[in-house]
Amino acid sequence: MELIIRKRIQKYFHLISDDRGSISVLTIALFLITVCLIMITTNITTVTVAKRNLTQSAESVAQRGAHFLDEEAYYTGKFNVITMAQNLFGNGPQDPGVPIDCDQAMAGISEALSDLDRDSELLIQKGVNNLEVSEISCDGRDIKVSLKAMVSLPFQLPFLNLSTVKLESSVTTYNQRNNGFYLFGYRIS
Repeated sequence: MELIIRKRIQKYFHLISDDRGSISVLTIALFLITVCLIMITTNITTVTVAKRNLTQSAESVAQRGAHFLDEEAYYTGKFNVITMAQNLFGNGPQDPGVPIDCDQAMAGISEALSDLDRDSELLIQKGVNNLEVSEISCDGRDIKVSLKAMVSLPFQLPFLNLSTVKLESSVTTYNQRNNGFYLFGYRIS
């Protein structure tokens, strides 16, 4: 009886010390971890590219609106040739900036948004849906444009339960005078 028990114990120790098959379990586990990491990285990259495209679209819309000069405020303001000469010597007032005609800017922004809507397949990647304008504001010096969109993720991981991400991008732009003294189109200082 003792001999039979000893043989069974030796048999179990032999099975425990046998290393066959342990590499395949490790390989499968590492493969699954690698696939999950690739899927997560692809989702993060998709969101990053979508955010960049949304920001560039908001910038183009805001830049279209910022090109409209309020000529009346620009030419009747305090910043004229005398104050510019005073600024060259360091005694003049601060430059108030270039005024924007908000009415014309809003018309330019609406044109840019309609162009963006018409050409959205070219300008924004295919996974971006429900592009909408959340805010447009103009105060005569700055233009702020905010866009929102939903991004569909290429991989839905079962443990994250996440299929879309909501993105928002806000851009503020303004016009600025070039510093220096220009004479006949050439910069003197």
